[in-house]
Amino acid sequence: MIFKPFFMCYLETTRKCNLACPFCMTDSPKKTNELSTDEIKHSVIDELKKYSTKSTVAFSGGEFLLRDDAIDILEYNSSIQDQWSFINTNGKLLTTKLVKEIKKATSSKCLFVFSLDSLNDIDKEFQHQNTTEGLKEKTNILKALDVPFFFVVTITKKNMKDLDKILEFATSEERPVLRSPFVPRGRGKDFETLLFDREDMKKYIHPALRENYLSYISYAPFFSAPNFFQKNWLKTKIAIKQLGCQAGRGYIAISPEGDVAPCVHLLDTPVKCGNIRERSLYKILKEDHILNDLRDPNKLQGKCGRCKYRFSCGGCRALAYYHNGHYLAEDPTCFFEPENSSQSCEYEKMQNENVVKFADFIRKTTPFKDFF
Repeated sequence: MIFKPFFMCYLETTRKCNLACPFCMTDSPKKTNELSTDEIKHSVIDELKKYSTKSTVAFSGGEFLLRDDAIDILEYNSSIQDQWSFINTNGKLLTTKLVKEIKKATSSKCLFVFSLDSLNDIDKEFQHQNTTEGLKEKTNILKALDVPFFFVVTITKKNMKDLDKILEFATSEERPVLRSPFVPRGRGKDFETLLFDREDMKKYIHPALRENYLSYISYAPFFSAPNFFQKNWLKTKIAIKQLGCQAGRGYIAISPEGDVAPCVHLLDTPVKCGNIRERSLYKILKEDHILNDLRDPNKLQGKCGRCKYRFSCGGCRALAYYHNGHYLAEDPTCFFEPENSSQSCEYEKMQNENVVKFADFIRKTTPFKDFF
């Protein structure tokens, strides 16, 4: 590699929220000993920078902006050279005044992330999010102040048939979209029927994702040939190691109490890599056996282990865990059935072509070209 790979820390700073979310993954009244201001600054932000000079922090919750020290934390994060702040928010607190304050505190190195799970409030499960009109009101504030944003879509059995329309709305202004699979974490354990399966993936989810190149971050299955992928990434000097599942490879998550997991969807599960109050984040990132397992695609099991795309995809590790009980198990939602590592998927050519488009988008588009 001729560049430092991009690395993200997804930090849940609080379990507090100003909305009643039926399947809020961070809801857990038994856990209240949240990280302090100093712990976030020195045990997370400082330690992350020791590990990777090409990193960023995604602040979330609950609702991160409910913390009294939110601006102070954002200002500290921006004081680290080239360190961006991603702010995951439901948008309810956003005003022109607050956005200006955040922009100043971060020296304009901030990006907002909104949940977009439905365009029409199709069921009670989605009443926690903004209406389309409410979301536009918030994004218009950001546009007026030249502050970037993008969307996260949590995919369930309820909204998968509308995914193509949701993606069309999200990308109508050329905004990237991050797909997030629903998992039964937190209060979500009461909604296991929302988990999608391989037939859902084949019929509804993958067609919508693979045809929309602005959704090409962190989803599986992903069928870009590894050699083609690396060649185009090196040519454009984009600091993303792969486009499939990034759990433990280009991404980790930290709970409000300091527990580390390979992925936000694996927080509050037995797939725990340590706690930053007991061991430094730098040592966890360098030495934890779960993270090191995930960085070796040859350790993947089942069809993921024999798949040609294990280096560029890797299968969703969270869905593998929730369906099969192990983070290295095969992804049961993948419809591709490779007999060996030389077998290609019929969608490889299409995804290769879209990788080029996505790379070109990142290379030319502010702010993504700055931190990738």
